[in-house]
Amino acid sequence: MIFYDRHIKKKHTFAVYLKSIFNQLIIHIKFNKKMKKLFSVMAIAAMFVFTFSSCGDPEKTTADYLCQPKGWVLSAATSTPAYDLSDGTHITDLMTEGYLYAYELDDIITFNANGTMSIKPGTNVDPVAGYQQEVGSTWHFNADTTMLYFQIPFFYDNDGTSFDAELENAKILYINDTEMKLAYTFKDDDVAKGEYTFYLTYVPAK
Repeated sequence: MIFYDRHIKKKHTFAVYLKSIFNQLIIHIKFNKKMKKLFSVMAIAAMFVFTFSSCGDPEKTTADYLCQPKGWVLSAATSTPAYDLSDGTHITDLMTEGYLYAYELDDIITFNANGTMSIKPGTNVDPVAGYQQEVGSTWHFNADTTMLYFQIPFFYDNDGTSFDAELENAKILYINDTEMKLAYTFKDDDVAKGEYTFYLTYVPAK
């Protein structure tokens, strides 16, 4: 009897064990179903985000930034090395140390997608200067859009009565919606002065 009882007890224990395994299997199957459902929801959400992003505005090009409708106005201008003025002084800040006149500080440059550009005087205007009026010109990039060929407003012809017809070639250091920084390297007309790089920062006109 004792052997029989023990035998029955062992059978009962084995049955419980089988039932336990069966229950774990059921839980595992349910868990897998829940995970599959979760993964399905996540996949749908990811597809939605990807589709929404794809349908948004395409990434802007350099030309898109350049041709923003407000136009650009100078906000900072420096020289490296220090520029040698005619009075013998050397300056690094072109805007505050005597290189640029007050009426040159707020000229507005507008670039158009068709390759044309305009230079328009801001609120500071010199009525005597013949070049203080809106003028048109052209612009273009080099092959890899790292250089901008355009007319810098404060470069004039030899008699100082109008903007020069020659386009200056400036390296584009960076450009975005709020700022454009250029580096223009040139040899001064006075050979003794040597070579300079003007760093010009522009912001959208108000």
